[in-house]
Amino acid sequence: MTVELVSTGTELLLGEVTEAHLAFVGRELRSLGLRLERQTVVPDGAAVRRILEDALFRSDLVIVTGGLGPTSDDNTREAAAEAIGRKLEFQEAVFSRISSFCAAKGIQVVAGGLRRQAMVPQGAQVLWNSVGTAPGLFLQKGRLAMFLLPGPPRELIPMWRAAVVPWLRARAKGEEFFWRSWWIVGLTEWEVQERVEEALRALGLKEIGYCDRLGEVELRVGSSERALLDQAEQLVKARMGTALFGEEGATLEAAVVELATRLGKTVATAESCTGGLVSSRLTDVPGSSAVFTFGWVAYANEAKIVELEVDRKLLAEQGAVSAEVAEAMASGALRRSGADLAISVTGVAGPSGGTPEKPVGLVWFGLATEGKTTSFKKNFPADRSVVKRLASQAALDALRLALLDESELAR
Repeated sequence: MTVELVSTGTELLLGEVTEAHLAFVGRELRSLGLRLERQTVVPDGAAVRRILEDALFRSDLVIVTGGLGPTSDDNTREAAAEAIGRKLEFQEAVFSRISSFCAAKGIQVVAGGLRRQAMVPQGAQVLWNSVGTAPGLFLQKGRLAMFLLPGPPRELIPMWRAAVVPWLRARAKGEEFFWRSWWIVGLTEWEVQERVEEALRALGLKEIGYCDRLGEVELRVGSSERALLDQAEQLVKARMGTALFGEEGATLEAAVVELATRLGKTVATAESCTGGLVSSRLTDVPGSSAVFTFGWVAYANEAKIVELEVDRKLLAEQGAVSAEVAEAMASGALRRSGADLAISVTGVAGPSGGTPEKPVGLVWFGLATEGKTTSFKKNFPADRSVVKRLASQAALDALRLALLDESELAR
């Protein structure tokens, strides 16, 4: 089954509203073993009909979002009826139901707008809207099918679940296409490809994709055969080693929390240039209270001295962005928190503050465990938000790898 999405609305192309339908529909189809072949975003107006005609020519199912409201620019009903060769007709039952909904909710809509929403293409099935005024529609002509759904996600999603999913499930048998993805850190897209591409192709896989997620790489493979994906999983795990931190939906912070919980370990953070991003990401994970003890944001040098017991002379001699200070911050955090591991981050996030010796993007990390403190540095692209994000990635990964080492030692 070839599925296409058409998102209508001038506001989408003007950037006034973020287009959220593609991500939702793509994920939903993927969960059903189907895939979205194409999306088109089209402004309100005459272009909608032409786009729908083109979509129906090349696709078995067209999902249309938006343009079902009561105003003159909501013309999806008219465009769909013309594209499929049907006339619009007023349906009293639809008008009555919308009117009752508006009265119950205290919504003021002029009668002309309600009548507009009660115009239904001949032979169409009305999909009732439980949270808004715009009913959806389902049209079919031979092998072609088209769902018209309201644009607001809070209206679209319940209608999708109630009407579209059952229809898709009934027709997707034998056409399922399955996906599996893995999340990798510490390697570039190219390095991931070099490790697995040839071997995955040798298995017979044709759908292989790589996506850089700012410090992480998503490796994605697809096949109509689940057994082939199982083989791919074993191959990926063997080739990626410790760079692999999870499967679809995984996050680096969740991997850290899961490992620490399993090992009964606690962690603390001491941050400067990341401004608390590492601790924020850790505490976003449910259950992190069992492993996260303390977090310091010691942005100023005086805070490093007072809160983390960094030696004033050391700061003066080495500077805040140095291996020595990173180690002192981590050691202070470990000592003051009583945690099993502590990570520190200190760097030059920019855009100012860099020097030839310590340029913007230079970040030092300290990792402290009982009886051992180490440090390492990274040089990131000179963009403040990117430096902060990538530095938090490196800090979390350092914690993860340290916990993996603990796990190996415990065996």
